[in-house]
Amino acid sequence: GSLRVWLLALAPVALAKDACPHACPLHFHMGSDDPLALLQMTAHIRDKTESNKGPGNTESKKMGSNPWTRGKEIIRSFHSPKEGNRPTAADMSGVGSNQSGDLVIFSLSLLCNSTLVLLGLMIFRKVQPRFPLIYSNNVLNGTAPGPKPSDTFWGWAQASWRLRIHDVIQSNGLDAAMLLEFCHLIMKILGVLGAPLILILGPVHWRLGGNRSGDDNLSKWGMANVIDNSHLYWVHSGTVWVTVILVQWLIFRAQRRFMKRRKLWLMSLPAPRATTVLVENIPEEHCTDAKLKVFFEHMFGKGAVVEATVVKHSHYLCSLVDSKQRHVQGKEEALFQLSSTGERPTFIGLSGRQDTIKWYEEKLKELDSLIKAEKKRIETTAASEDAARPPVVARVVSEGSSDDDFVPPSLPFSKSIHSSSGFVTFKKRKDSEMALCCLLTSNEDECTVSMPPDPADVIYYDLRKNPMRQHLHHLFGYSCILGLFLSFMPFIICISTLTRLELLQSKVPLFNYIVTEYPAITTIWDALMASAALNLFMSFLPTFLSIIFYSFFVLKAEAWLQLMLQRWYFYFLVVYVLLVTAVGSSLTATAQELAQSPFYIFSLLATTMPTASHFYLNYVPMQWVIHAMNLTRYWNLIKFMAFRTILDDDTARARSEPEDQDYYGIGSRSARFTLNAVICLVFSTLSPLITALGFINAALCRLIYGYLMVFAETRKPDLGGVFWCTQLHHLQQGMFLYLTLMTGVILQRAANPWPGALCACSFGYMAISYRRFDSFFKWEHLPLEDSGDCKMEHKMSPRTSRQTYRQPELC
Repeated sequence: GSLRVWLLALAPVALAKDACPHACPLHFHMGSDDPLALLQMTAHIRDKTESNKGPGNTESKKMGSNPWTRGKEIIRSFHSPKEGNRPTAADMSGVGSNQSGDLVIFSLSLLCNSTLVLLGLMIFRKVQPRFPLIYSNNVLNGTAPGPKPSDTFWGWAQASWRLRIHDVIQSNGLDAAMLLEFCHLIMKILGVLGAPLILILGPVHWRLGGNRSGDDNLSKWGMANVIDNSHLYWVHSGTVWVTVILVQWLIFRAQRRFMKRRKLWLMSLPAPRATTVLVENIPEEHCTDAKLKVFFEHMFGKGAVVEATVVKHSHYLCSLVDSKQRHVQGKEEALFQLSSTGERPTFIGLSGRQDTIKWYEEKLKELDSLIKAEKKRIETTAASEDAARPPVVARVVSEGSSDDDFVPPSLPFSKSIHSSSGFVTFKKRKDSEMALCCLLTSNEDECTVSMPPDPADVIYYDLRKNPMRQHLHHLFGYSCILGLFLSFMPFIICISTLTRLELLQSKVPLFNYIVTEYPAITTIWDALMASAALNLFMSFLPTFLSIIFYSFFVLKAEAWLQLMLQRWYFYFLVVYVLLVTAVGSSLTATAQELAQSPFYIFSLLATTMPTASHFYLNYVPMQWVIHAMNLTRYWNLIKFMAFRTILDDDTARARSEPEDQDYYGIGSRSARFTLNAVICLVFSTLSPLITALGFINAALCRLIYGYLMVFAETRKPDLGGVFWCTQLHHLQQGMFLYLTLMTGVILQRAANPWPGALCACSFGYMAISYRRFDSFFKWEHLPLEDSGDCKMEHKMSPRTSRQTYRQPELC
């Protein structure tokens, strides 16, 4: 009978070898009928329990006689193999465990970070009136909505807060507006959720938790102050349900409002983007402008297509155009030098001293003639290929043959000047929407149709790539991402080692003197450097990812690069920032452990993440400092001041824009915004104070980036809310992490499995809600019933600087 009780107690944790058999010397199976295996298991459990008994042993008293509690302690020991003094990923990245003196460190962190934020705002206010081209250029050119920001200290913040989402959509596009709307959503979630957590659940932890945290005063308000086997874990299970339902309700509510904005955005798309489709993997028999137009008119009716253009291989022409652009910039610099000094600039060449301006003019004339000749060659070759290709013949299948035996007559595709991608512009919006939903050929890999990017944002180089080579390049690209994912930890170790105070004391005498004379500097260093170092580590990732994406993937547009960056950067941040404590000493070893025992994730997160909650209380305020630094636009200011020495102000501003899109682009910003929100939600029940910090962070993001995107930065290409939808997906995925963590914690600490079972039931609700989100909201395309209501005006729109999808070098 005792054996059966033990088996029932261990069953919820050790199902299907999920009790981490590698950590346990016995590879037992709960369904085994082998009496020898049961006796061995019984003896092992008895040895484990007897080893905990003895005079003065308080651990056995804490375990008590509850079989569920005793089974949890044994399984916990199985899941915690001894690793000696081997450092973990958290130790190497500076993520420390909770300690009794963390309240002082947290207070200093708040004070220092708040001071740095005020310092950043003061610097911004000092340089803003002196460099209006950098900080208020959209106000100067009249594209910023609303009244001009006042010259007071908080004038910029008032102008930013008064912005309406509708005005931001008109001036900066739907993507920028929805990034600000995401800040509103996070403020609502953390405000509605954080108020009862801090004002009700926090005092309950403090007064009724049992003082488990001891001298750790920072944990008094959190779940760490609740002793094991407490009845409060029933309250926590209910809190988990309330959190999940509230977050999902607010997400669905926000997405419904987005659907209305997305529909209006699609209906008001300017020509030619609204009536154009991007066609990839075009068959060889249709790979000319004329044949592609005939192919689509055959399906949609004669006269339905306004223009069809296949992307041409124009590598040499592009190199000539780039060379001409560089020479134009050199001539501008020489003319500015002439206007500044009054003397014509010269240089010493092979034929002696030459006039710089005349040399650039001669080179530009030479390049113009080469460009003209190359354009004519491409046009002539394209026309000859179109004439050489026989007309498209209907596929008549003779008796005894199959459709697969038909080979269309065509020129060798590898020698053609036409690529396999092109753009088709229709006369009516309804035809373009139908083309996006139709299967054009029997082969689904042929003539794949998608919504095109902005004409000014297209990367024609990617569209010229060979389709067969694209798959090989993608394989190399994913291999590089995997290599970066696995090798990023040594990079973290290298930088983290350089920032350790002990190393600096031993290598730099100045640090040793400062620490010796002012011991309090150690506490300030611990309060700031751990979070600052981790932020520094992750700031390099977008650049590495961008290099991989540019080198191996077909991006088609700069905005799509930002979308790929958002998706991958977010998962890197989750692993190396949020889950770094659960990685242990080896990422690959932890992954193998989870692959063999998937349910081990509950115990892993419950054992590691709650002990690092204080680090994230310091991590979130560090984000405030980063936002304040971004407000100063220091890199753009440095570039502007450097270019202003050799160029006029307007040209220098144009050269200094835009900001670095690897780190400051909307993709990276969206990933970081979502990570900060996920961190606050994951630790909201464990440490309710983090919800207040996250609310302040979201409010700062709304103020600072609302001003930057609308009043200072140049307008970016717009994908119509794709980044918003990706953020909501990531936010819901973060809720699954929250449920996994809370289920593991409650299962480990509760007196019986029922509070944990109640908490685990929320997985079903979350899974259904997550799946319903995708099926309920179809936002990608405009419904056919609404496509007839669109009034297309073929005139230059403020949203785009080009009215054709022909390659710029051929226009």
